[in-house]
Amino acid sequence: MSDTSASDVLPFRYGGFLLRTVAALIDLGIVWAFAWLISALLGISFLAATPEELANTTILHVMISITLFVTWIYFAVMESSAMQATLGKAFMGLYVTDLRGVRATFLRASARHWLKFLSTAIFFVGYLMAMFPPRHQGLHDMLAGCLVIKR
Repeated sequence: MSDTSASDVLPFRYGGFLLRTVAALIDLGIVWAFAWLISALLGISFLAATPEELANTTILHVMISITLFVTWIYFAVMESSAMQATLGKAFMGLYVTDLRGVRATFLRASARHWLKFLSTAIFFVGYLMAMFPPRHQGLHDMLAGCLVIKR
């Protein structure tokens, strides 16, 4: 039987606000490129949509739906994978875990993703919460039971 005390366990190094922001910007570019590619394959002008195309609510709804779907799959699959990080997070040396430091499930990563809309809806305060110690969690992290850890 192993007798491990709390002092034998290394504490997590939490991902700070600046690292997380840069990772998010990288991920935003990746998701945007995927959404653009899928919409181009469907024959929808994602970048250069004319006012007439945007007035057509069917095309607008398809573009929004594509973006929401691609974003959800990208974040949830990547953060629940063995890599535990999106490409932006991995580049910045960050990864996502549950509160015990274990890889997040697809369901938990999905919840974390959709809860980002709440963090955004309250004027980004949910994201700004990650600036403050001790665990640098955003509102979406707290509600989903996740941590962003620095490798």
